[in-house]
Amino acid sequence: MKRLLSLILALITAASLAACGEKQEDKKDDAPADAQTAQADEYVLSKDVDKATVVDGVMTDISGSDAILKKSNPTWLDDCVLYEVNIRQFTEEGTFKAFEAHLDRLADMGVNTLWLMPIHPISETEKKGTLGSYYAVSDYKGVNPEFGTIEDFRHLVKTAHEKGFKVMLDWVANHTGWDNAWVKDHDDWFVHNKKGEITSPYDWTDTAELDYNNYQMRAEMISCMQYWIEEEGVDGFRCDHVEGVPAPFWNAAVYKLKSINKDILMLAESSATPNLTSYAFDLCYNDSLYSQAVMLKGGIGTSGVKAGLERGGNYSDGSYPMNYMDNHDKNSYEGSVVFRFKDAYPALLAMTYIAPGVPLIYTSDEQGYDHEIEFFEKDAVKWDKEPKYAEMITALSKLKKDHKALDSTNTDITFPESDNENAFAFTRKSGNDSITYIGNLLYEDVKGATVKPDFDKATCIMHFDGKTLSMDEVEMTAEDFAKKDYKPYEFYILIR
Repeated sequence: MKRLLSLILALITAASLAACGEKQEDKKDDAPADAQTAQADEYVLSKDVDKATVVDGVMTDISGSDAILKKSNPTWLDDCVLYEVNIRQFTEEGTFKAFEAHLDRLADMGVNTLWLMPIHPISETEKKGTLGSYYAVSDYKGVNPEFGTIEDFRHLVKTAHEKGFKVMLDWVANHTGWDNAWVKDHDDWFVHNKKGEITSPYDWTDTAELDYNNYQMRAEMISCMQYWIEEEGVDGFRCDHVEGVPAPFWNAAVYKLKSINKDILMLAESSATPNLTSYAFDLCYNDSLYSQAVMLKGGIGTSGVKAGLERGGNYSDGSYPMNYMDNHDKNSYEGSVVFRFKDAYPALLAMTYIAPGVPLIYTSDEQGYDHEIEFFEKDAVKWDKEPKYAEMITALSKLKKDHKALDSTNTDITFPESDNENAFAFTRKSGNDSITYIGNLLYEDVKGATVKPDFDKATCIMHFDGKTLSMDEVEMTAEDFAKKDYKPYEFYILIR
């Protein structure tokens, strides 16, 4: 049995106040909490959910016995290989249709999950650059005409699903663009300064910051997210700037979304925190691993990398790291993967697959594209016929799919003893399945280092000597890693 949570009287009262010209922005800071929570939408709840826990985009209690309130992951998470798609820059055309031509190539690399950067229309008002930011959304239920029509998007989703992909949308909940209809129609849905003017977050002057003290806005935001799951069949969301939005909102949104499709994936653009991982999010950015990887090129030791590989206490049960060496922010504002990592990139790329969690590839990383892709202008990727790292990515993706030790939900990791911290090793296990990574993460040679792996004999399935990749299967023993020399960024992946 299900019941309706409806505070109709509150809506009537709110409507009456609006009709009388009440200035919500002048009063909202002083409004009592019960008056604010009285702005309610209808939620359909199971009989096991206390009606006080969900009010119009606020979920205060996630301990109920409703099955949807139990933390769960999508059934397809374990072998998830995530690829961030920059539709604008992926092709010269910059359209959904043109991107479709790359689906087979991505599938051949073992990519199975597509994160599309925001596909919505971009606000013209206060637009940055010639084309504007994808993150200045003017219509949460529309598609950017630059990319094509809603029919084109539907065809892309249908085709991607037929080829075995899941499709995730990038969701921007902290702010809208200035010509979003909400700015005109719902002034009280936004944050205001002391002069009564709608404000922008940070220096994102092309956007207007939403006020999460307004529960009508929260409900409409959830309704817009629900549209893409229910009507357009997307498989989840990468949520932008999640820390700029209260965690109870995300809990309420995910409750609603999983009521429609329990198999969705939720990725937070944030390091893990208990508030985010206790219910709403399956994945959080592994910012710790990324930061340590950046410092490696300065000769920093691997102790920080070890910490970045360990899941840590901020991850609640059922939440996991998203391991990345690149994304649109890093590429456009900190430089290409070549600029940031140089010759270390292959060793670090492999690590993102072997580490606990889910690996991410950003548009063009499979070819080691040495270019900062423009954010507000057209700057199409110049694709090589044979992307430099496609072979490695293909092998790593297959490894992840074929080995339970690399399941995204497997948190097991151990660190074999080494007498030189730059001869770095870690092992993942699941039952009898075991995979070990051993390598030199330093820009200099490592001489005479001894690693003590937890095997007597194993099969090396991938060896990179710092310049050349070999995937010939070679039997190796523990003795092979005693007093061994390593070239800069040389690594081995071994199975047993």
